[in-house]
Amino acid sequence: MDASDRRKSGPPEDVPLLPWYQGAFTHAFVALHPFFTIDGLDPGVCESGSLILRRSGAPEEADLLEWADAARADRRRGKEIDGERLDSIAKAFGKPVRWRTIGQDAGIADHCELDRALRTHIGGLRRDLADPRLTEQLLHHCDRDAIFLPTEGRFEPIMQDALMHMFARAGCRRIFAGDAFGDEERLVDVEALTGGRPWVGVEDVPAYGARRLFAPDLSLLAWVHWDSFQTVIFGTEDSLAGLRLDDLFEGFWCSEDTVTYWLTQPPIPLVQ
Repeated sequence: MDASDRRKSGPPEDVPLLPWYQGAFTHAFVALHPFFTIDGLDPGVCESGSLILRRSGAPEEADLLEWADAARADRRRGKEIDGERLDSIAKAFGKPVRWRTIGQDAGIADHCELDRALRTHIGGLRRDLADPRLTEQLLHHCDRDAIFLPTEGRFEPIMQDALMHMFARAGCRRIFAGDAFGDEERLVDVEALTGGRPWVGVEDVPAYGARRLFAPDLSLLAWVHWDSFQTVIFGTEDSLAGLRLDDLFEGFWCSEDTVTYWLTQPPIPLVQ
């Protein structure tokens, strides 16, 4: 993969983030997907978060697609607000709750442990890294205070306008939106992705959702790893100058050693 292709895509999950770009990007910021509240709305009446399916739970000889569809329909049953409508409400009215605040209020040590709790909840960790007790502690706190959990593997609706402000500050009127695998990339106006409804189904956004956003001159990349509660923003000292990422997002600046599963590493202090 040449330097241009690297600047369009996220790195493999088994290598440190920054060195993989071989100097094409020199700085990376992990923007954490926020928890959030919506006045007057309880998560219990909404279809929210990821649908968590485990192969061990499937009936023998089941058609997996049919089984997943049935599980999705069962999750929607009895909910007042479906996932698509919730995303629209969250984008318009959601109030972000910082990871720092959640950790302090729930008695969880730091953002690495909070990430461990979230990843355990979606079945995204090996057994030796998972911590069900920590997940139970987090869920109890969020249930009690009607706090919605963040969702992994997508550009969260509640963060989408901030991402567009970031590209606008960088002087971009148009950006490329790409899918997870590099099969599809579409040029789209920043203004078309600002405000309004969430991006799923928006014209010129890849049909199965955007997982990469990058400037036409390849100076700036925002990337979402499929199993992570974070958007990683890559650039250089020049391309990131004046963007004030810590005004837009809660998160931290990566070291040269930071990997996708940074929960296994010593925590880097949050900057917001």
